[in-house]
Amino acid sequence: MRYGIASFAIVVLIAGCAGRQSPIEITRLAGWGAYPPQAFIKVLPTPPLGPYVPIARLVVNGAAGLDRAQALTAMEQKARDLGANALILSEETRLPAPNLTFNPSGGSYSLAPEQSGAQVGGEAIHLGSANTQN
Repeated sequence: MRYGIASFAIVVLIAGCAGRQSPIEITRLAGWGAYPPQAFIKVLPTPPLGPYVPIARLVVNGAAGLDRAQALTAMEQKARDLGANALILSEETRLPAPNLTFNPSGGSYSLAPEQSGAQVGGEAIHLGSANTQN
């Protein structure tokens, strides 16, 4: 009986940690790995007029309750880590969350308040020509 409860507690702990992540989908582009991590980043609504090197396409699939600001912050951090000094935002949607929840103590389902999460997409770029590594 002790081992059953301990095993159950470990499984619940692992599942709880895994459920809090906001996965970022990354698609590598031409400038992948060419630049060191950056301290600052510009967020652009449209592609810049000057030269730039595309590094990666990023999409943050937010969980229920993740708002636009949190999704954008996660995407900015990942873009800076990849060496981008600018981020072109290209898409944003609100994802509906399921509103049916399971009550383990009573073994029943209940309706939860309507929530939604944000999905934000963009392209991490490095402003300047391909041989500029600032």
